[in-house]
Amino acid sequence: MVDLNLLESGNVWKYLGLKIFRDAESRLGVHVKNIDELRQVYGAMHGGIIATAIDAAVAVVVNDAYGKEFAASTVELKINYLLPMVDPDLLVFASLVKKGKQLAVATVEAIDGQKRLIAVGIATYMVKPIG
Repeated sequence: MVDLNLLESGNVWKYLGLKIFRDAESRLGVHVKNIDELRQVYGAMHGGIIATAIDAAVAVVVNDAYGKEFAASTVELKINYLLPMVDPDLLVFASLVKKGKQLAVATVEAIDGQKRLIAVGIATYMVKPIG
């Protein structure tokens, strides 16, 4: 099992305030507060921040599934934005669809604190043994 806190120690994670958590159903997720510094000019969270949170949630489930003996990196990310993110809390959950020898595929849901679906996505990660 990989130490998921290692992901949170990354500079981008710290800068944006991304935090790993488990919900009541024990699903791993990523939380980010919708603070002024992360909003675009119209007041909603910037789409790039949502994309980063989606990518981070996939990183969590991929790293959790493969463990510390593997390195993982994003090779493809597709997002459909459904609503503007104006709530204070963005919660992102990824589900591993395929765990292959070299590629992992996950689907993602980004919801706000009111449980509204903000965005959906799909990501492909390349995984390879370390060393």
